[in-house]
Amino acid sequence: MNFSKEINVDDSLMDLTPIVDVVFNLLIFFALSLNFSQVTSSINIKLPKAKSSEIVTEKQIIVSIEKGNKIFINDKSLFLDQIGTYLADESKDQVVIVKADEAIGHGFVVQIMDLIKRSGFKKLGIAVKKSN
Repeated sequence: MNFSKEINVDDSLMDLTPIVDVVFNLLIFFALSLNFSQVTSSINIKLPKAKSSEIVTEKQIIVSIEKGNKIFINDKSLFLDQIGTYLADESKDQVVIVKADEAIGHGFVVQIMDLIKRSGFKKLGIAVKKSN
């Protein structure tokens, strides 16, 4: 009996093509899913509910008012007397959306809306949570 001991080098190497394909697919998946994730804000606001509402698609400035009368413009914390100065540098053709917590007093919201109007903005909206 004559046994031949041929060793084929190609059989001992593992094919890496499927592993590389899986790694690239995972890389593409995570890269795309990171682009679509929404940036969550640390501002805690419970919006009042309303049955009628519109979605604004124009460029906008978000003025948020938290409990305790904390004011944020585009996630930047400001004091009441800084609103006019901050908005003076912004384009006046943008829509200003006021997101006020439902526990905030009406007078304080009106005071902020007045500051926005005096800064030269013509388009002003109030954010609400749509109720069914």
